[in-house]
Amino acid sequence: MSIRPHVYSPLQHSALWLGAWFHGQESTDALIDALLDLHQPHSVQVVHRLRATALLHGEEPAVRLVLAGPAQPTGLPDPADEHGALLVPDGDGRRHHVLVAVPGAEEWQWRTVEDVPAPLSLSPGEADLRLADATRRAAALIEARGYRRGDLANPRLSVGRLSDFYETPGVPRSTPPRAAKLIARADRVAAITETLLDQAGDHSLDPELLSLGRYVREARMAAVDYAVREMGRLAG
Repeated sequence: MSIRPHVYSPLQHSALWLGAWFHGQESTDALIDALLDLHQPHSVQVVHRLRATALLHGEEPAVRLVLAGPAQPTGLPDPADEHGALLVPDGDGRRHHVLVAVPGAEEWQWRTVEDVPAPLSLSPGEADLRLADATRRAAALIEARGYRRGDLANPRLSVGRLSDFYETPGVPRSTPPRAAKLIARADRVAAITETLLDQAGDHSLDPELLSLGRYVREARMAAVDYAVREMGRLAG
């Protein structure tokens, strides 16, 4: 079983780059380059069409990240539960555009719906605290099972390589420091989780480590929500 889909999605960075571009803080070329680096759909015509229909200065952020996990469905049409989705409010104030990036597809799967799940409603600080508490609980359970740091071969190198992967291609310059810090913590926990599962080998740690996935996803969604709101606020 691969842990990565439970703790990481390129949609996180896609949402940040789209939000920055929607609010005039990144160029079209920079957006397309970022989407290419993320192996995401990158049609110039599609993103311009999306911006033309989006509600950029409403009560909710112009782009919302929605991620799913075990016993945590998105509440959006298929295949959002499998791949996650971006949620963009329509300019009419009633509907939302649901964008899903299916691996290998050249275009977004685009649906327009009226009913969407409620936002997460977590501040970056609250999401950070929940993630930190969950990490401490999982660490205590793992230690109680008899694992020690010395049982894992060079975990720092593996975590460093994974952190580099998670951070590519980086976040837009307009990403608020609070959001960037929360994303960095989520990346760190995700990389440690993946390293432990890969190196432990017997999957006895799966329940403890998989339980962290919920809080990693919450952190990513809260960071994107806050960042895009702030981008909109600064854009006026």
